[in-house]
Amino acid sequence: MTQAITPSSLWQGTPHPTSRWTVQQIGALMKEGRDPVSVPTATVLRRPRENPDDWTMPPKAVELVLPRLRLKHDGKRAQVITPAGAIQWMDIVRGR
Repeated sequence: MTQAITPSSLWQGTPHPTSRWTVQQIGALMKEGRDPVSVPTATVLRRPRENPDDWTMPPKAVELVLPRLRLKHDGKRAQVITPAGAIQWMDIVRGR
């Protein structure tokens, strides 16, 4: 029996050698019938759990570009695919 070890976080995935997306993101895009090369993107803010530079201070938010599936009519939220392949709605900084 083969066991697949899932990522421990929505923000971890297996890098793909020829794509900017992770293996899990590509799999989710294929299930959605989307082309990984031409899928629109959204930039979201992610706040890590820890600040590696100074544990006494809150961590700084990091911008991440993720594949975008849908966009709300107001343009402020998007359904994106995290590096672990999870699909979720998030507030966006900007989208293309």
